[in-house]
Amino acid sequence: MTTLSILIGLVNISLATTTSKYSRTTGGTFFSTAPIGAALIKIEGEIHSGHSTFESTGSESILQKLRDIEQNPNIKGILIEINSPGGTVGASQEVYNELMRLRKTRKIVVSMKDMAASGGYYIASAADKIFALSGTITGSIGVIAMAPNIKGLLDRYGVKMRTYKEGKYKDSLSLFRDSTPEEDEMIQKMLSDTYNEFIQDVAKGRNQTVKSVQILAEGKIYSGQDAFRNKLVDEIGGRKEALEELSRLCQYDGEIPLYEEDESPFDRLFMMLGSKMNSFSGEKIFFKEFKNSPVLIILPQAIR
Repeated sequence: MTTLSILIGLVNISLATTTSKYSRTTGGTFFSTAPIGAALIKIEGEIHSGHSTFESTGSESILQKLRDIEQNPNIKGILIEINSPGGTVGASQEVYNELMRLRKTRKIVVSMKDMAASGGYYIASAADKIFALSGTITGSIGVIAMAPNIKGLLDRYGVKMRTYKEGKYKDSLSLFRDSTPEEDEMIQKMLSDTYNEFIQDVAKGRNQTVKSVQILAEGKIYSGQDAFRNKLVDEIGGRKEALEELSRLCQYDGEIPLYEEDESPFDRLFMMLGSKMNSFSGEKIFFKEFKNSPVLIILPQAIR
């Protein structure tokens, strides 16, 4: 009953205060009255397909925000704050591709927080300029796939697993048997293809050569200072410095007004219910994404 009361209260408050898609982050009026401004988008937690939760970022949620921005000529630029260890390949690529397309008509600046690694860096590389803090963890340009194997445990207790399939590789990455050399080769080729595309996209976004990115890749992790020295980021600084640069790129006299999307009551309810159901089931959303997409661009330490 307590949880239900909290949810209803949240919805009531949202309905009373939400009058625009965007609201000013530093005072002022709602976005709809501003003649010019920039949008703030936050990418936090693991990146996956679908919709965002309180703990993670869904690519569909980000893509919808970018579509809304594109339809409004008053939005001249985008400030993206990233605090993410990465995520699934497809979700990261979707956001990267949309930003690269939108970069033709909008100025985009990224501000890295504690972490913008792997898939987080993939997305950041689509920006016109990247700012990082000295202690930001970034880089990790690489691809990883892991599959648990409990064959030894089953053998120990005499448990046999029968599999019926049509297709030689249909049960690849099975929990219940060792992989074959052919399967290992197939998975490695898939990883290599994804890795090479990752490098090529970073090179394209950063206006660098593929060779220069390859040298910095291989899953290496960098501090913000190291990333700056190696030209993975453009400047050392936080939101203030990133916003100043975005204002300059947008040719705005002074600091450009910054607006953050005000989630609808139903979006907030969905995210809260998603997080609640997660905790009740004892299963993280990202683990479910991992099962559906075993190839990841993420810091290994973030997999749980």
